[in-house]
Amino acid sequence: MDSFTVAPELAGTKGDILAARIEVPILAVMIYGIVEFIRLGWSLDHYFYTYAPVLGGVAASVGLFTYFFIVSVRRKRSRKNLLVLLGFLPSFYSLYIIGVLGLYTIFEGIVGVFSFWSMIGGVFWVFVGFHLIYRFYLMTEIVRQHDEKTALANSTIRQSDMS
Repeated sequence: MDSFTVAPELAGTKGDILAARIEVPILAVMIYGIVEFIRLGWSLDHYFYTYAPVLGGVAASVGLFTYFFIVSVRRKRSRKNLLVLLGFLPSFYSLYIIGVLGLYTIFEGIVGVFSFWSMIGGVFWVFVGFHLIYRFYLMTEIVRQHDEKTALANSTIRQSDMS
């Protein structure tokens, strides 16, 4: 019994809705990056506002959906390391949103050219990044708790079989 079952909270439509709620902030930042491409052009001078949101969003989406696919099917214990690596992609992307698009924008609105709009935009991006990292954390906690319960149940069954 070296396999884990699917958590009931991630099975079927409930899991799809959870994944969609996680994907919405990623898509919002990717759309922002596309708008900035149109506004600022293809130059690498504005990398953190053009390429990083779009390419990071693609990587975070691939990581999220691959993670979700792996936890939505019966899996073996050996896939645990892969889940950890895939979990880093949306997590790092949310930290990018909070740090660069959020806090740095607030900093620029205070220290650079004083702008309430810049500060409000920064607060918005901090909220979006927090929403992403919190929802993804909830999904990983569902998986972790379910895996712990499954491992405990399997060890209990093995111990009762040995008796």
